[in-house]
Amino acid sequence: MHLRTLSVLAGLAMLGMVGTVSAGPIISATSAVINSGGPGFGSITDTHDQSGLSVGYTSGVDDFDTYIGGNPLHTLIFARNEWASNRGLTSASVTYDLGSLNTIDAIGLWNEDLAGIGLLDLFGSEDGVDFSTLAVGLDPIDNNSFGDYGAQVFSFAATDLQFIRFDMSECPQTPGGFIGCAIGEVAFRSSDATATLVPEPGTLGMLGLALAGMGCAFRRKVA
Repeated sequence: MHLRTLSVLAGLAMLGMVGTVSAGPIISATSAVINSGGPGFGSITDTHDQSGLSVGYTSGVDDFDTYIGGNPLHTLIFARNEWASNRGLTSASVTYDLGSLNTIDAIGLWNEDLAGIGLLDLFGSEDGVDFSTLAVGLDPIDNNSFGDYGAQVFSFAATDLQFIRFDMSECPQTPGGFIGCAIGEVAFRSSDATATLVPEPGTLGMLGLALAGMGCAFRRKVA
């Protein structure tokens, strides 16, 4: 086989063995405001500053899916770790500020174990004034085991935004006890992905054969 042909095959093998893997960083909010249902109990800051999480993360650096896949738990202890609305309410609204414009395509929600959100609607905005719908009718997990609890991920179309509004209703999921809406922790996934080239094992054999052929042809040529 001609050396030029082998070079082409090697090039095709290289292209075939390279794929693109996208990393979506985990983003934390920089602040939050209570639109309705407040001031409530605890601090709304406790729902985005990693308070109560068993394992922390570095915002904008660590991969969202990898972090959530590690099953970080949130403590059931309320004080300085969670926020709850005023007593007796079945709905509340909170807006999180990411601090700058980001392309977001998912949230991670640690739904509080005692007074969790029954239904959740999400809205996004670039300026904090005009909001568009991200997802409605979301059904958070009912973490009613009175134990440490994990995160649930809700995905939606990638959207450029700085502000995300959580409209909560049908709280709490479990009747009795405290009547109100509560949040353990929230985090966000950025789809501003960093492309990484990785090998696909199925094509390594093709590359090896092509390179071996190039070596044989080269030896015959110079002999």
